[in-house]
Amino acid sequence: MPETSNTHAQGANDVIDISDIHMIKVVTEVGSINKAAEILSVSQPTLSKKISRLEKKVGVELFNRDSVGMMPTEAAKFLIKEGNGLRAQLQVIERQLELMSDMVGGTVRVGVGPIIEQQLLAKVLLDFAERDYQFKISVVTMSADALLDQLKKSKIDLAVGPFVDSDVPDDIVAPLKTSEKLVVAVRQGHDAVARQVVDLQAISNYKIITPNIPASLGGQVMVYLENAELEPDIICESYTMAKYIVMNSDYVTAGPESLFLNEFKSGELVKLEFPYDVYWQSQCLVKPETLLMPIVKRSWICLLSIWRRSNQQKEKPRV
Repeated sequence: MPETSNTHAQGANDVIDISDIHMIKVVTEVGSINKAAEILSVSQPTLSKKISRLEKKVGVELFNRDSVGMMPTEAAKFLIKEGNGLRAQLQVIERQLELMSDMVGGTVRVGVGPIIEQQLLAKVLLDFAERDYQFKISVVTMSADALLDQLKKSKIDLAVGPFVDSDVPDDIVAPLKTSEKLVVAVRQGHDAVARQVVDLQAISNYKIITPNIPASLGGQVMVYLENAELEPDIICESYTMAKYIVMNSDYVTAGPESLFLNEFKSGELVKLEFPYDVYWQSQCLVKPETLLMPIVKRSWICLLSIWRRSNQQKEKPRV
């Protein structure tokens, strides 16, 4: 019986851990035992022994040693590649445990698309500032693809961007959705003002400044575009900049109506409508398990109240 126990304990110690993978990665990157030992804060003989023990453990050589330095074998490259995935998974687990702890003073990380940043984010942060929430909010702005990638890796806890149902992976949920009609904005005195209603072919005759067209919007646009080419002359994610350009030139822009409400009201810009409905869509994405965490629940209530208020304002009948 004692022998069996000792054998089991030895087997448990033979498992490769993250520190082993990190060691191999550092040696690979610098190509030298001496330099790697300095980075890892160990002596050169100690590092050499660790690598030898690891090679004995896995049964293959991890480095070709010559006068040039330490060259990784295919086994070492495989170990590093797979280790990156393990490290990412550990970060996900650590973040989930952190959220489960219901920590006071914790931080909820929110990722938003560029238009959401300008359309909804200020309202959310104002609501947050006016209430005594016992957590912090960290906000980053990035493209839709980057938002999904960061959400999957738990680098962010909530992702709000121009997503449609087909964009949402099976392991992600989208409890909040909204859509808003797109309109065209031009300056007072622009040639297009006489039209009141414009189609995409007419718009394509003018200089255009818009953000990158999201994939969710691209399909709708192509249905109505026919033979016209709709390529922005200036691609700009900032509607503050786009509005400035449009107010002072013959450029035109398009976007959710709520982005231009103040300028339409003041007369600085004129609203033109399409003869058909083209909608800009947005969804808030989150992992199901994350949504159940106490700290995310509290931030979710904050975001939900603003989201609903924003939609209610858009749905009010015109006077």
